[in-house]
Amino acid sequence: MSRTRTSDVLVVGGGIIGLVTAWRAAQAGLATTVVDPGPGGGAARVAAGMLAAVTELHHGEQTLLGLNLASARRYPDFAAELSDRTGQDLGYRRCGTLAVALDADDRAHLRELHALHERSGLDSQWLTGRECRHLEPMLAPGVRGGLRVDGDHQIDPRRLASALLTACERAGVTLHRAWAERLTVRL
Repeated sequence: MSRTRTSDVLVVGGGIIGLVTAWRAAQAGLATTVVDPGPGGGAARVAAGMLAAVTELHHGEQTLLGLNLASARRYPDFAAELSDRTGQDLGYRRCGTLAVALDADDRAHLRELHALHERSGLDSQWLTGRECRHLEPMLAPGVRGGLRVDGDHQIDPRRLASALLTACERAGVTLHRAWAERLTVRL
């Protein structure tokens, strides 16, 4: 005999976004289930953890930029709340980004990005190769220049995923460690 469990929220995929969604839904009092054979795994195990709203801006994304910057401003409070709730260090750092040019094409790309930053009212600083090596002495002598963005952040995605799993479990989220095809969903 099969047993039917119901949830208010079904999250398919237990990566960072899925776990945050589940945690917040459970905090709001909703019965929440995450379906993933290995929640907290996947891309979270290999991602760099860059939170680079400014450095990763691309042409045509100026509308998205406002949302990215607002998210970046809220991220420190999110990280602090998650760390407080779980007692886990997330490896969160406000360290900025140094993007370097190794050849003429890289340099041209970073110069275009710097110009886009200036047109968008963003704070970034063009550096010579020597200035880049002063900030990061282990850079190759051939670095031709770079871009310094102090407003970017970094987090350890493996620690983040672990803390989110803990937060979800403490908030009562059901973790269904199976493939989504095995579930019956009634709408």
